Amino acid sequence: RNSFEDMSEVEETIERIKVQGGVEGYVICNKQGQVLRRFPTMTSDEAERYATSMISLTNQARGTVRDLNPKNELRYLRVRAKRHEIMVAYGIHIFSVF
Repeated sequence: RNSFEDMSEVEETIERIKVQGGVEGYVICNKQGQVLRRFPTMTSDEAERYATSMISLTNQARGTVRDLNPKNELRYLRVRAKRHEIMVAYGIHIFSVF
């Protein structure tokens, strides 16, 4: 696969997510927390807060998964609270936070 095909797949996924009912935002960032893309109405400060928090939480969850079985890898993390739900897709190059 080339990077053009990967970007096309990312764009399709973002469009599918944006039209889902209840979606308030998304953030795509690299593993260092640099925000690459965000929901159009989301401020850059808000996107950076989500990215920083989710990277920290995801790294802790990833360590726990590996502690339980070193052959396993964290792929997705879902956090539900009373009012919000956050889903994190952990990839080789980027985190996607929705």
